[in-house]
Amino acid sequence: MEPTVDEKKAMVGLNIGYYRRSRNMTQAELAEQIEVSSNFLSQVERGLKHLSMDKFFKVAEILKIDERLLLDFSRKQDFV
Repeated sequence: MEPTVDEKKAMVGLNIGYYRRSRNMTQAELAEQIEVSSNFLSQVERGLKHLSMDKFFKVAEILKIDERLLLDFSRKQDFV
């Protein structure tokens, strides 16, 4: 079954958290670089808020990954 839009937003947040941690980066460090609060980024990673497209692309740039990895909804989300 295809994930809903809200489920996809949550998966983007989980993917951001996964790749951020894989780069040994704290939420505070990434939040500062994309110019949002740590609290806001925490909410993004938990699927409660979402990023603008500008911030989304900036995250991928900072994490040095292809933005398509953040949109990968096929992987099992067992890395939370």
